[in-house]
Amino acid sequence: MVSEVTELKKSGSLRMQAGRDELGLLQNNHSLMFITHDVQLLDEAVLAVADLSITLPPLTPDLLRRAIRRFTGQTARGVTPAMAKLKLEVIIASMRPGASAGDCVANLKRAVERGATIAAPDVPHLDQLPLTGVVERWSGQVLRDLAVVETDELAPHHIPFVILEGPPGTGKTLIANSLAATAGWNFVSSSVGGWFTTGDGALGGVARNLKTFVDQILASEPCIGFLDELDALPDRQTMDPRGRDWWTPIITLFLTEIDRLRNSGRKILLIGATNYYARLDSALVRPGRLQKRVSVLPPSTDSELLSVFRYWLGSDLREANLEKLLNPARGATPASIEGWVKDARAEARNHGRPLELDDILSQILPVDDRPPADIRAIAVHELGHAVVAHRLGHDVDLISIVPNGAVDGVVRSTAPTTVFTHQDIEDLVTISLGGRAADMVLSKGPNAGAEADLARATELLVAAKENQGLGETLVSRRVIRCAVDSEDSISSVENDLKRLLTKAMNIVSQDCQTIAALVDRLIDARIMSGTEMRGHLDRSYRKEKTIRDSWAEDRTSGPGASDPP
Repeated sequence: MVSEVTELKKSGSLRMQAGRDELGLLQNNHSLMFITHDVQLLDEAVLAVADLSITLPPLTPDLLRRAIRRFTGQTARGVTPAMAKLKLEVIIASMRPGASAGDCVANLKRAVERGATIAAPDVPHLDQLPLTGVVERWSGQVLRDLAVVETDELAPHHIPFVILEGPPGTGKTLIANSLAATAGWNFVSSSVGGWFTTGDGALGGVARNLKTFVDQILASEPCIGFLDELDALPDRQTMDPRGRDWWTPIITLFLTEIDRLRNSGRKILLIGATNYYARLDSALVRPGRLQKRVSVLPPSTDSELLSVFRYWLGSDLREANLEKLLNPARGATPASIEGWVKDARAEARNHGRPLELDDILSQILPVDDRPPADIRAIAVHELGHAVVAHRLGHDVDLISIVPNGAVDGVVRSTAPTTVFTHQDIEDLVTISLGGRAADMVLSKGPNAGAEADLARATELLVAAKENQGLGETLVSRRVIRCAVDSEDSISSVENDLKRLLTKAMNIVSQDCQTIAALVDRLIDARIMSGTEMRGHLDRSYRKEKTIRDSWAEDRTSGPGASDPP
């Protein structure tokens, strides 16, 4: 009996290694032969009792030339390594009855061109890209490792598979593509969303697209495979039973395909990309799979930001003082900067003149047509968040009132820890309520602009109480899948929200004069750095301390002293 094994055997909703059931034929004096491209698809028992294992070497250009000569009786010229890496069925279909050797080679050439996924020539190499320090160090090490793998001095499995994670627009796809181009490796790309939109979108079609992606990587050695939208594969622990039943076969197949890549011994590197690392299935990121996490974030230093501007500006504005762009562009992604520069160039062309620095500034800070009263209210709100965050020990990087879609303003800050205690969670909630506190202390009172803040604050408290064991119970409602609908739970969250709002209002009240001064500054500049805000707060604190120290000295110097106003 001859059995061809090309995939795991289906057993209900499960996928299992093949061959165990056929072993019973040996007891009836039958012979067994298994043919497979991947021994990992065969049951361990089959491998253990096999009398003979034959490994056929990969097809080489020389073998392909000999095959064409035997098939046509003519010498085949122009056979390339890429042709030898095509799928066997493509090679067979390219060698047609009556075709000459030249026809066969021409057919193979068209197949290579159609399926070519090697990095395009215009993709810049890594040394040309404005990389953050983290990405530059990682990519440099990977390039050195790939060079050693290329010379067979290092086995491919020593290079960990990678996840590039970070917000949209930070250049994850470009970095992966450039890494392949710099190393001289092929580049095969796909996306989880593409698996569903190509074909019928049913389970079988998705599985075929997944396997095709992996097969292309294996056939393109040396190759970097890139898979975008990893977070479109949900975490099975967060799903209801119905969703888990549908997704488990796909996720399980993907995990086994990653293992197939890892165990193939081929010169390949798999890179995944996601905007939401926390949503990934834990089995996906465990050691041996996509274990290496590399954060691809917006430029965080002045030099990194300047490098991105200079990259997209090219030869334009060589003599200009680009530092004028730093403060308004703080926090921007490379994609945003690219868009600003392109739009600024278009504006300059429309006016028939060279690009000017003001053209870029007008893209970063477009004309604000919101009513002045609304702009002031937004500035008060955002500064409330920022000041409360600073007073609670968070590192505030940016305060902006530049509108971005439905978002009127934003504060970017970093918590002092990633391991949150109950107090840390309450601090996050207090910061979320800081904008509403400023509305109540310094503006006309609460307004509808705090809707997202209240949702975030409620979400934090509910998660702490119901899932993280930071409330009165250790039971995780996420596990027992019980909704928060009891009056006691709702009342408890409501009481905490009111208490922490009062705390935020007290912080804002202590700094109300400084915040009022900062509001005018923020309205004028529209973007303020955390450093500038801290400078104002520190000067205010020192001034108050000087007044209090002076009052204390006067009070102790003799009778008649009175409290300061």
